[in-house]
Amino acid sequence: MKRPIPEEALEEIRRRCDLVELVGEYLKLEKRGKNYVGLCPFHHEKTPSFTISPEKQLFHCFGCGASGNIFSFIMKLEGLTFPEAALALARKTGVELPKEESPSPEDSLKEKIYRVNQMAAQYYHYCLTRTEAGKKAREYLQRRGITSESVKLFQLGYAPRSWQGLLNFAAKKGVPAELLAMAGLVTERRSGGYYDRFRGRLIFPVHNLGGQVVGFGGRILEEGSASEPKYLNSPETPVFEKGQVLYGLHLAKEEIRRRRAAVVVEGYTDVIIPYQAGIKNVVASLGTALTTMQGRLLRTQTDVVFIAYDADSAGEAATWRGLKILQEAGVSVKVVQLPQGSDPDSLVREQGEKAFRELLEQALPLTDYQLEQLQARYNLSAEEGRRGFLAEVLPLLESIANLVERDTYLKKTAELLKVSEESLRGELKKFVRRAGQKRRGFHNLSLKDQTNNINQLKVKPAEKILISLMLQGEGIAAIVQNQLSRDDFEDESVRRIVELIWELSKSRPVTGEVIINYFSEESIHALITSAVTEPSLQNLPADKMEKMARDCIRKIKAEKESRRRAELRKRIREMERQGLVEQARELLREHLQAEMGEK
Repeated sequence: MKRPIPEEALEEIRRRCDLVELVGEYLKLEKRGKNYVGLCPFHHEKTPSFTISPEKQLFHCFGCGASGNIFSFIMKLEGLTFPEAALALARKTGVELPKEESPSPEDSLKEKIYRVNQMAAQYYHYCLTRTEAGKKAREYLQRRGITSESVKLFQLGYAPRSWQGLLNFAAKKGVPAELLAMAGLVTERRSGGYYDRFRGRLIFPVHNLGGQVVGFGGRILEEGSASEPKYLNSPETPVFEKGQVLYGLHLAKEEIRRRRAAVVVEGYTDVIIPYQAGIKNVVASLGTALTTMQGRLLRTQTDVVFIAYDADSAGEAATWRGLKILQEAGVSVKVVQLPQGSDPDSLVREQGEKAFRELLEQALPLTDYQLEQLQARYNLSAEEGRRGFLAEVLPLLESIANLVERDTYLKKTAELLKVSEESLRGELKKFVRRAGQKRRGFHNLSLKDQTNNINQLKVKPAEKILISLMLQGEGIAAIVQNQLSRDDFEDESVRRIVELIWELSKSRPVTGEVIINYFSEESIHALITSAVTEPSLQNLPADKMEKMARDCIRKIKAEKESRRRAELRKRIREMERQGLVEQARELLREHLQAEMGEK
């Protein structure tokens, strides 16, 4: 079982990196008893089922089955290989890794792109702050009220109008153009070769939740061809997908958790200007519409979100789509109504931080905003408008989980339509019944999908308990190895785990946190984690653990003998069906003699 990185280095990383602190940089966690819980970042949920054991330094999601340790968490969250995750945590904890043990070229593509993106961000930042070419960009930022502190904090930059500025800089650093292309920083020419993707633009680096540069946005400064877009973004790359990140979240996450609320805006400067004015729980959706992934990302940080999109038609449409996504993610949504023609950037620059905070305080709850928008959209004095309004308001009312709140809005809606509450309630009941019939099949499938990983844990209880005891009790592994062989275990996953424990325990104590890194399968991660976090097996005295281990050994031996007898009966029946009666009797005699010999 050859490891690409020395075990001593991995052990030092584990020693320096606390799982609760690491996960806490990405998720909002709450302490419950000895453990911490939060919303799982790996699947959609409204009730926290993601659990961390500080004592075991392992996590487990009881919803989707995701399990592991510090390395597993980073691998799953960032989509990294084990060597890449180890390298990232080594840098984070200050552990030096031997150069010869660096990830192979095949394994480190994402890591290379992260490094290339950081190099590009530094190049653009230098061009903005230290060169004559960046003078116009600096003047533009001054006019927009963006301070030098914000330029540094957000790593703002400038891409010169040169066709090969970044290409030439990267070449001096030994970075091939092909890698720049994979990072979305250069574009291939039809005639061959490459040219810089961003030219003559103010550059906004986009960071993931961990603070790594994953992509870029560029705003044009000098008007060129009419075909040039005002904003140009990085294409999708192995580390960047526009709908999976939120601009500024790496800086805003702590304030979001402190205030228990996030403010979502549209553009880069809509984040920067409020942030430097003191409103630091603000992020941007990198476009006009929130995605499901962004909704889930916000839900892991907070349960209250203020939507503050531009006060124009595009902004209203985007707000409507974002409301539904956030509502489905389990977030309490409020809508900030900005003055017509305004955005958070211009509002704060022109009227100050206080004006924006006042609008946040006056933000409308989700249903009030939706009703107000529907009223403006339909003419309720015309029959056609009333039908259109009703078709949209029924699913809105049905989506309100709190029955008292639903009743309040039903009365309000009945007044708007000038109909009786009883008739509207009847229409709502019919709609709920129809909607329930349509959703029933979906919910059943979703439940099945959620339990897939849990079902994979159907190993024999004695085998699972024995894994737990070997990982927690000193000397238990040696007792088991003396009395059982690999083939005594029925489940192949258990066999692999047990073999590894026996191998590693020859030289040192073995924990679940250590062995989990030797496997890539989710089902094995879940098996190890559930075994070592089983509440009934915690803090047992040594004599109790040894007795329990010997009981499990006897049980496993008995189960193996039971399987052997069942197989024998099956073989004898098959031989009798084929007319091989004598051979069947001989096989039975051999079996009985073997049993007598053993006794």
